[in-house]
Amino acid sequence: MKRFFSGTFTFLTLIVIVGLIYLYIHSWGTDESIDVAPTENHQAVSVKQPVIETWVGDLDNSGYDVSFPQCRQSLPEAFVGFVIIGLNNGRPFTGNPCFARQWEWAKSHDAAAVYINMDDTGEYSPEDYGRRIGQDAVARLAMQRVPQGTPVWLDVERNNAWDSAPRAVTVINATMVTLANAGYPVGIYAAPAHWFEITIGTKVKVPIWYALGPYPTTQQGVMAAKKACTTRGFGGAKPSIVQFVSGVGEQHLDRNIMCRNPTGLVARQ
Repeated sequence: MKRFFSGTFTFLTLIVIVGLIYLYIHSWGTDESIDVAPTENHQAVSVKQPVIETWVGDLDNSGYDVSFPQCRQSLPEAFVGFVIIGLNNGRPFTGNPCFARQWEWAKSHDAAAVYINMDDTGEYSPEDYGRRIGQDAVARLAMQRVPQGTPVWLDVERNNAWDSAPRAVTVINATMVTLANAGYPVGIYAAPAHWFEITIGTKVKVPIWYALGPYPTTQQGVMAAKKACTTRGFGGAKPSIVQFVSGVGEQHLDRNIMCRNPTGLVARQ
């Protein structure tokens, strides 16, 4: 009997280990990305959004996002219906050194938005830390003359520091409240496995920008993104925007497909 229970325990342990490895391998997924049901253990990620104008008219549903890694790259002009520009240099409280140039490029197209990088170093209370991130972002947006009503996406990735799931959710919510109160609609960017690891799959009640990962060709990426638009993303929400990575000449850029009406996702500039 002891041997039986010992063998059973070893087998169950192996299953758990394999499951954890699966989550890590599929961090950036393709159309086979994990889709973990949201947990009920933490408060939802949600906020009362500011009142904005409803988007009227057509918009090309293809676009790009760029930030500091593209500072020395030429920026594309084909298939650019909308653009999302990174405000930070990879982490909160830092600045993208070429934001001004990239924002001018974004404004030359039909619609634009901004994203900020998130983390939680465990400093301060989570409410205070999230509020500080939001206040820093609002100050940078004002300095760069990014108008109110421009959506701001929170980039949640596990390569930045995160203290714990309950703190992460509180930090994210506090940042969103600060931005929304300043007049900026907000959404969440993440890959499914990253969201699950950082927040334990907490529900999301704001728009989500869903990261698929790299594809050998743009055509394959577009097909996968359109498919992902019809499925559940992370936090129990359907994607509003889907991102994939593909080549443009010798460059590889983040490309995006918009899944629905642009209201609250991007803004006219």
